[in-house]
Amino acid sequence: MKIGASSREARTAAAVHNLKEQLAKATHLTEEQKVSRLQALLAFSEAADAETDRYRKMEQKDEVEEYRLAGKLHNYDHDKEWKKRFARVAKLNPCPWGKQMMADIKEYMYYLEEDDDDFKIGLYSFIGDESWSG
Repeated sequence: MKIGASSREARTAAAVHNLKEQLAKATHLTEEQKVSRLQALLAFSEAADAETDRYRKMEQKDEVEEYRLAGKLHNYDHDKEWKKRFARVAKLNPCPWGKQMMADIKEYMYYLEEDDDDFKIGLYSFIGDESWSG
């Protein structure tokens, strides 16, 4: 499942609207802090849009090749791929997301952490293992 243009725009608009409401209620923030938060959200949104456009142009064989070249083909899951990409963008562009967006991002980050913690498969798992005589 890939993110469609209307879905992406609707989620971005909802996130911006939610953040603006939260910022309006945040009387403890100065105007500079509010502007800084909005700029961070804008930077995140632009980065997410750019990655989404790049991903939508890719074919599945290109995704598989990307994982193969990185040596992580065993982690490839087409159904979770867009979520992992979104989590990478969120990791590089942190900002004050709304509650629903934060819940989604936490779920997507879990998929990234799952890949990082994943054990190596096949003969690759024996690299550096002294018990394998080779």
